[in-house]
Amino acid sequence: MRGLDGEPVLLERTAYAGWIAPVVERIEPDCPSVTQRLLDDTGLVFAYGEHLIDAVAAGARDAELLDVRRTSPLLRVRRMTTTREGRPVEWSDDRYRSDAVSFSVHNSIGNNALARRTGPALTDA
Repeated sequence: MRGLDGEPVLLERTAYAGWIAPVVERIEPDCPSVTQRLLDDTGLVFAYGEHLIDAVAAGARDAELLDVRRTSPLLRVRRMTTTREGRPVEWSDDRYRSDAVSFSVHNSIGNNALARRTGPALTDA
């Protein structure tokens, strides 16, 4: 759980690869950045990441933890990161209160990493 000014705004659910998990387990739960701690302690660089961003309805548990009504919209960011060599480091499913955050994506003609994909509801049709 992460907060802003004492208000819950983010649920982070992250699984780490087995090769780095023992190091992560030793990090204190209130560490502000596991990524920075791993860099500082081990030199691990999270070099590449794929982020999938969509909206989901809050389930009962997420609603309770984020202090919103069940079915309230949440911004979900699913992420998979790797090392420079392509070795998986983490898989994450983060849920943000929609009234608390926004994302900005910058691209250009020279470097456009943005991809658009059909959502699951449209692929079933």
